[in-house]
Amino acid sequence: MAQHIKNDHDDEVEESRALLAPPTEIQDIPAKPQTLTHRPRSSWPWIYIVLLLLGLAVISDIGEDLFTAPRIRLFESIACINYYSRHNPSLLDPDGSVPERFCKVDPVQSKVASVLGWQLFFDSIPAILLPVPYGYIADTYGRKWVLVTALTGYALTWASTLFFVGVLQLPLEYVWLSSLFSLVGGGGATGTTLLTTMVADVVPPEFRSTVFFYRFCTDQVADVFVPPIASYLMSKDVWIPLVLAVLFGGLAAIIALALPETLPIAVLGPPNHIDDATNDSARIDQNKHSIKWKDKIKRGRESFNFVTRDLAVLTLVSTFFISKIGRQANNVLFQYASKKYNWTLAQAGLLISLRASVNITLFAVILPFIMNFTLSGLSPPLRDLWIGKASVVLLVLGTSILFLSQTVFLMIIGLIVFILGMGFVPIVRSLVTYLVECHHASDIGRLYALISVMEGLGSLVAGPGMAWAFRLGMSMGEWWLGLPFGFATLLFLAVSIVVFSIRI
Repeated sequence: MAQHIKNDHDDEVEESRALLAPPTEIQDIPAKPQTLTHRPRSSWPWIYIVLLLLGLAVISDIGEDLFTAPRIRLFESIACINYYSRHNPSLLDPDGSVPERFCKVDPVQSKVASVLGWQLFFDSIPAILLPVPYGYIADTYGRKWVLVTALTGYALTWASTLFFVGVLQLPLEYVWLSSLFSLVGGGGATGTTLLTTMVADVVPPEFRSTVFFYRFCTDQVADVFVPPIASYLMSKDVWIPLVLAVLFGGLAAIIALALPETLPIAVLGPPNHIDDATNDSARIDQNKHSIKWKDKIKRGRESFNFVTRDLAVLTLVSTFFISKIGRQANNVLFQYASKKYNWTLAQAGLLISLRASVNITLFAVILPFIMNFTLSGLSPPLRDLWIGKASVVLLVLGTSILFLSQTVFLMIIGLIVFILGMGFVPIVRSLVTYLVECHHASDIGRLYALISVMEGLGSLVAGPGMAWAFRLGMSMGEWWLGLPFGFATLLFLAVSIVVFSIRI
């Protein structure tokens, strides 16, 4: 790969896109024929930037994995202590704690599910409201500092959670205030989007698909080896992995400071006519000041017409909302396994490693093999459509098995099948990108922002929705504990109807 480090800038120019590219405002200016091109801002070899970005993603994911299961155990222990302090104080140990085996009762699990569900709801609000403004800032002023701010805000959400319930010892509901720190940079959702965008900024077109697969895989690398470590640390003291998580989150923000700016520099004008481009740019700036706000609002609204003018694009974009709700059934997986099979949360946390191992196999081996060999004779959009259909079928089967399973073996089989369908999201993203790109490439940035908002809305509904389904399942009896996966099955069936109706 090293031989391709110094690629022609023209290759990067053709594929460089802004995260939220605003509609151009120069059409009323009489001028000579001009072209708007871009050149790389950084002199770093692109491979160095990609490696740093991937390493940054792994460090951030280590922090997230150290936080996920221990946070649930922390909430469970607090709810458990509060419950038995009122109903059976004799079960409290001398240090005031309660053995975990006594914390699987319905009132405690219902409390934890409610807190986690509403936490996801409040976390989703910034994910809906902030991608567009922060995307505009990233397109206008640069990616780097928005990424640093987002990673800082993400680490602060973890730190504030521990501060509210650990230091101040406030009721569990106060952890919802931690979502306010997602306003700083847009939180984890904005950080993830910007990492991917910065990769797209610098990678040459011929390597982009391969690098994107590796980008998805890095999200799973930490998930393989960190959960066993987190489980071991939890057995010593639940606070050890939680504090380490905050430190890794802060470290990710510090490392981001070392990144170069990747936002391409716009160059207006025909080749070798720098002076003309400078003069025209001055006239363009004057014209911008004369545009009325109502015209900008109208143009902003019209800039999303690419969704409504194509029924296939509209329906595919809607699948991100529906499938996000279904995928959020994963959020109750730890509680489900712990409650149904009498596992400790440290044991249930090991399911993250299983999930990550299957994901890496899917994105690094299975999908590349299918795309490059099995379906290599098909056009890229038709190939994406077929893989999307197969993926949604696997999602339906996997959630069905999880819903109906009464043994650990069937639960693990259902989880593996479910994870094998997770290729649905990047594949459908690729497909809808092709459909939009056929009409106008400048719409891609707004398309990705819209997808981010749709997934944010899905999380907004899924947070309290899946928590309610889990509580309802507990009230109906042990057989119904997998009810969230039953609802997910219905949602994926709806998505399958949409996907199988697409014609290319």
